[in-house]
Amino acid sequence: MTSTEYLSDNPAATEAFAAQWAHTLQPDTMILLKGDLGAGKTTFIRGLAHALGIPEPIRSPTFTLVHEYTIQQPPHLSGLPFFHLDLYRIETPDQLYTLGIEEILERGGIVAIEWAERLELCGMGLFTTQVYEVAIELIDETKRQIRITRVDNQTQRNT
Repeated sequence: MTSTEYLSDNPAATEAFAAQWAHTLQPDTMILLKGDLGAGKTTFIRGLAHALGIPEPIRSPTFTLVHEYTIQQPPHLSGLPFFHLDLYRIETPDQLYTLGIEEILERGGIVAIEWAERLELCGMGLFTTQVYEVAIELIDETKRQIRITRVDNQTQRNT
């Protein structure tokens, strides 16, 4: 597993780090964000979205559960979907399937999932070519330790 770590001093630094890292992304990628409430998961996704040329404001889809955007840049990702999911309220596999998680993962874009721990609780596997875990740890009121780990994906799609 490949891992990258970064110590962020403020939300702007978190966004800038995420934007820089976004340039390494490829189609068919899942980003699993883990961290306590208020750790900065949505802030990280905001940085990704900015780097992907998404002009809309990025807010956590806590109640709608999923937001879909169209990636504008870089050229190798342009036109692909960017999905932002928030699984905080998901408790069962049926809720994931009702959300359309399988269809989302089949679209070949970038899928960023807040509260990704819920996938494991529901027994959901990883179904994309590239999977990254982004763990954000609260150090103090403003500092965050961000660790990005490439996850070996050995789970096959159910077809």
